[in-house]
Amino acid sequence: MMFPAVVHNPSVLRRTLVLRNIPLLCFSVTILLIISSCSGTRKAFNPNKKFPAQQLQEDYQLFQTILEQKHPSLYWYSTQHQMDSAFNAGGLLLKDSMTEYEFRRVLALVVSNIQCGHTSVRASRSYQKYFDTLSIKRSFPLHIKTWSDSIVLTAPVKNTPLVRGDIIDAINGVSTKQVLDTLLRFIPADGNNMVAKSQLLSGTSYFASLYTGVFGWPKTFHIAYKDSLNREQSTVIQPVVVPKDSTSKGRKKPAAKDKKSKTNKLKEQRHLWLSAREGYAVMELNTFSGSPGLKRFFRNSFRMLADSGINNLVIDLRLNGGGRITNSTSLTRYLANQPFKTGDSIYAKKPSFKYGRFIKNNFIETVFTLVSTRKKNDQYHFNHFEKRYYNPNRRNHYNGHIYILTGGYTYSASVLVVNALRQQPNVTIVGEPSGGAAYGNTAMVIPDVTLPHTKVRFRLPLFRLVIDKELPKNGKGVKPDVYVSATPESIRKGVDTKMAKVLELIR
Repeated sequence: MMFPAVVHNPSVLRRTLVLRNIPLLCFSVTILLIISSCSGTRKAFNPNKKFPAQQLQEDYQLFQTILEQKHPSLYWYSTQHQMDSAFNAGGLLLKDSMTEYEFRRVLALVVSNIQCGHTSVRASRSYQKYFDTLSIKRSFPLHIKTWSDSIVLTAPVKNTPLVRGDIIDAINGVSTKQVLDTLLRFIPADGNNMVAKSQLLSGTSYFASLYTGVFGWPKTFHIAYKDSLNREQSTVIQPVVVPKDSTSKGRKKPAAKDKKSKTNKLKEQRHLWLSAREGYAVMELNTFSGSPGLKRFFRNSFRMLADSGINNLVIDLRLNGGGRITNSTSLTRYLANQPFKTGDSIYAKKPSFKYGRFIKNNFIETVFTLVSTRKKNDQYHFNHFEKRYYNPNRRNHYNGHIYILTGGYTYSASVLVVNALRQQPNVTIVGEPSGGAAYGNTAMVIPDVTLPHTKVRFRLPLFRLVIDKELPKNGKGVKPDVYVSATPESIRKGVDTKMAKVLELIR
């Protein structure tokens, strides 16, 4: 059963929110915050405090009004009728008092209807501090890879027969398909991009937080699965229990761990290694943020590549969730054969100081928009990026064959790189479609909005970036030239299928 992209009437939203009396969840793309029935409380904050219905309704009205007046892509993938229906359905649920968590779950489902990977709901700062200092946290204990209808283990589980590559059929009597169908409803993604949603659920922490937030905190997990011989098996495992933190009374401080050196931390964010004997190099880029000193890294790397004479370069963007456009542009200039620009159109709605006391840095962002943009048909366009073309670098420009690895985590600024190079003759994109939409996104300026009564926050994109107006406006990612995905068999054998395919192409 596929989850509809939007909720069209109040009864559907109400049924979804009370689905089998399972508590729901709200979260962000990068931070997932859950309320749970964990032991330990924080005197300074009471998560069970209930807000009067009137306060909830006032916060909700402000939430809706700010989105309608300032979000540049509210009706990009959902029509106004569909969003009006979702807003109305959410408002009908606020007839009684609620805790912050209960209120956030209403907002989260409404926000998911926007189908924007950069718009999400966050806990209040007080709740986040409370959650971060819970004395005991229990979690889903499996490392997994998910698709839209299946879950495969990517690591063995101690003291159980479960091994890497086993296929999970059910968890606590609920089929894998039903589990995923439920969880995927609460993950925001550009145009309801299922590749992005499935990739976010893969791993450990994201799935663990979302699963226990939606299905509760069971004492045990009953796992039904198929082993390597496709035999149906079952086992019972315990949740992961994290003991009290080192600041708790009566607890000895753990031995100090070796801190990672700055060099090792940078290698985790960006790294270049050469295999001169095999005739290829791999540049791993996991972020375009400002902290890793990327421009210097690019200068040194492409100087090294020019001296090496290596004719095959693999650029791994599978874990790159984006960052600064200046960094992604800097990389593209070393690779592009023709002038390119950031996007066809970049614009915001009419800037205003209204509601500024609720929007972080609103005064600065409003002045910036008024000064930097030009009005055109009730839209305020960022002409600097719309008209400016960037020329390829002459010094140390890479002219060999380029292989770009992409997947569900390939988002925002990394999509700009892939889009600029996708039709270049010496570029081959390998992997799965990018998680970020090929047509465009809302990733440029995203302040937090804090609601006055509950202090719940939500992310508010201010600019709409259309990367390539000739592409379909469907939210799908950049398509690879060679589609490759992991399989249960490749996971069982520990094979990186995408890298293996690139090496095959190079050979």
